[in-house]
Amino acid sequence: MDQKFTLIEKDSDLLKLLDKWESENINLIAMDFEGEFNLHVYGEHLCLIQLYDKKNYYVVDALKISKISLKILLESDIEKIMFDCSSDSTLVRREFGIILKNIYDIRVLAKAVDYFGNLAGLIERNLKVINKDSNKKKNQKSNWIKRPLKEDQLIYALGDVQYLYALKSSLEKEIENLPQKDKKDIAYNLSVCAKPKHKDTLEWERLCNRRMNKRTKLYLKEYWTARDNIARKRNQPASFIIPKKILVDMAFEEDYHRINRLKKNELNEFVQAEDRIQKALKLASNY
Repeated sequence: MDQKFTLIEKDSDLLKLLDKWESENINLIAMDFEGEFNLHVYGEHLCLIQLYDKKNYYVVDALKISKISLKILLESDIEKIMFDCSSDSTLVRREFGIILKNIYDIRVLAKAVDYFGNLAGLIERNLKVINKDSNKKKNQKSNWIKRPLKEDQLIYALGDVQYLYALKSSLEKEIENLPQKDKKDIAYNLSVCAKPKHKDTLEWERLCNRRMNKRTKLYLKEYWTARDNIARKRNQPASFIIPKKILVDMAFEEDYHRINRLKKNELNEFVQAEDRIQKALKLASNY
């Protein structure tokens, strides 16, 4: 790909770009995100937005742009081609309260023609282009929150928007002969692809299973909260503090004393969690 791109680090530059697109009647762009998902620091963070308007590439440094300007872009009337927007839409909804609008998710079309793989596979399938980037796996797990970003990281990130226009055209031709009912389903799925499909749940709720009774779930919730508080203070992924499996085992065993590598003040988080658990159990027994 052409390695020239514009790095946008100011609100004013992002708003100028939107004005430029409006003046040039550009109403369709390709878009992708790079984020931090509890791999290097605490929490989930939008780090980059990659944009391509069929002429020029842009990288928006989301860590330096205000929520207001991000909202203007992501909720704008301009149509945005993406591939599998589900995790990206969840990220900006949870972090900023932004609902992605006017999203054209080509994964909807791909699934309609029985393709359920990743973007690289779809590019190879429809466009006969094979990604030979030897640094791909390394960049997939890049620390996108660390600054400054390296040139190869930015080039890798832009690769995800490079083929979205071509894939859109290819898939639209592919679905032309589908039954009308299937086309209606595609249109509906495109209209709701960026909307929440169900209520957002916390991680401890997703860790619950059928073997857990209410008591075990209470322990899991409070132990999860204690671990989360420690991770936030350390600015580390929660899994670095206590792996999920051990956290679940602790809930079943109703015991946190097996964690001996934490500092004394960190163990206090679990002491306080135990106090909350006992109060909740006592309260429940009174009814």
